[in-house]
Amino acid sequence: MKTLVYGAGAIGSWLTAELTKANHDVCVLARGENLRNLQAHGVTYGEVGGEQFHVPVRCIAPDSNEKDFDIIFITLKSMQISDAAKDIVARMTPGGSLVMIQNGLPWWYFSGVDSPWSGTSLKTLDPDGSLTKNIPIEAVIGGVIFRPVIKVGPTQYALPKVPKAWLTIGEVDNQLRPRLYEIEKLVASTGFRVEVVQDIRKAKWQKLLRNIVWNTLCTIGQSPPGRYEAHPYGSELVHLIMNEGLAVTKLLGIDLEINPVSELLSAKGDFRNTPSMLQDIRAGRPLESAAIIKVVIEMGEILKIPTPTLRMISLFLDVLNQATQEDGGGIRVVGK
Repeated sequence: MKTLVYGAGAIGSWLTAELTKANHDVCVLARGENLRNLQAHGVTYGEVGGEQFHVPVRCIAPDSNEKDFDIIFITLKSMQISDAAKDIVARMTPGGSLVMIQNGLPWWYFSGVDSPWSGTSLKTLDPDGSLTKNIPIEAVIGGVIFRPVIKVGPTQYALPKVPKAWLTIGEVDNQLRPRLYEIEKLVASTGFRVEVVQDIRKAKWQKLLRNIVWNTLCTIGQSPPGRYEAHPYGSELVHLIMNEGLAVTKLLGIDLEINPVSELLSAKGDFRNTPSMLQDIRAGRPLESAAIIKVVIEMGEILKIPTPTLRMISLFLDVLNQATQEDGGGIRVVGK
């Protein structure tokens, strides 16, 4: 299968290298300096303290005419998809698949399945309706990836050791179509675990409820999760954030195997983890807060569930993001 990875960030570069190493017909779409670095040096990656791999990867530029890809893994941030939507679809072969690997909830959440909110538009994620208009819903496959990848150089990536890592995929309409197992076979050939599920929305929420705690708090505090777990007020704040999210999932009929107590236990002694949002703010990149926290606030409004703690956290993130984008940095050490 002819495969394109659309987006050469940490996950996209790593995934391209893994598929290349497994001898698949794959290339990655990259831009600017990132494109030049990948063309010149390929991708170097490996587990921290483990074996390192150097893989030359095939790259295409945004002005490339190459198309007819059977599978396109979209590894852009959620807020970047709208601008790229027409180009993504133009590169897909008729009947092809778009595997959406983003943090948070998707713009199509209320599409494709029967529910009291069927057809409801999420303005936080698709404010002008361009995603709904330009991306055919039948091509979309939802994805959730559990694989931290940290950029440590222009094309060098570190893979922190984790108990397990995997990719979960599922259809928008909850059907188990053959293409899911074709994609599973493709990715699993690299040695990476793939899980095909009927309810991709539940998988999205399962990761989101962790991201909504640790991505946000670690970014605001510029610190790893362990500092919050160790603080006398940390438990109360984690409970407030997660319980507001769980109230939304409960009304949506989503039953999750997650709770504030287990999350606090998982953070105990964790003074090294740097969630993706914290990596972004330190690198001066815009925060992916719409898909991780603002959409939950919007869903709360739709479902008439109050989310005061999430609104406060979102305010802090917005101010930090604005300062970073306008002033070149929101938090600085200026002296001792």
